[in-house]
Amino acid sequence: MSKVGKFIAFEGMDGSGKTTIIQMLKNELITKKLIDNFVFTREPGSAFSKEAEKIRQLILDNENSFSSMVDALLFATSRRLNLEKGIWPALQENKHVITDRYTTSSYVYQGLLGDATLEKVEIINEIATNKTEPDFIIFFDLEPSISVERITKMREGMDRLETSDIQYYVSLRESYKKVISKNPDKYRIVDANCSIIELFNKVIDILIKEEVI
Repeated sequence: MSKVGKFIAFEGMDGSGKTTIIQMLKNELITKKLIDNFVFTREPGSAFSKEAEKIRQLILDNENSFSSMVDALLFATSRRLNLEKGIWPALQENKHVITDRYTTSSYVYQGLLGDATLEKVEIINEIATNKTEPDFIIFFDLEPSISVERITKMREGMDRLETSDIQYYVSLRESYKKVISKNPDKYRIVDANCSIIELFNKVIDILIKEEVI
């Protein structure tokens, strides 16, 4: 195992299995007695900050209505808290950090799908994160029609940022591809149009190749 902690972000289409894979990974690391070398968090919010969790509640509340710019600022504030309270300290201890979503999501959702503009969202996040970027980003790619199918089956209700409109997911996928194309070496793209076990094995293969496990 690498002696230097790596910062890894998981990004993906809605319904791609990303969050399930993270839980499976935690269980695998516990079984192999490697969990102490890892720290897990997710966005919006933070496993390490109650203030970031309050921001998460604001962002996802269906009763709230924010512009894309307000959303971008809220996400960036939550992200900063996550870095200060959890990510930076863990990396200083040479632990591997895995986050469920990071800046790529802001670039996609507020910068491209929203009207905050990609350039402004990039600037906001450069300031908020002190230009802290993941060592690599695993992107879970999924056909838009399967996104809608899975979300419809899984969700009892949708938060403010979710929809069942297939055209939205077509645009979402295109937006992800545009962001990835700006820095392709940073991304590890996995085809999520498969069983959860197959997907898990693909992720494990990446983590082994990157000397994380």
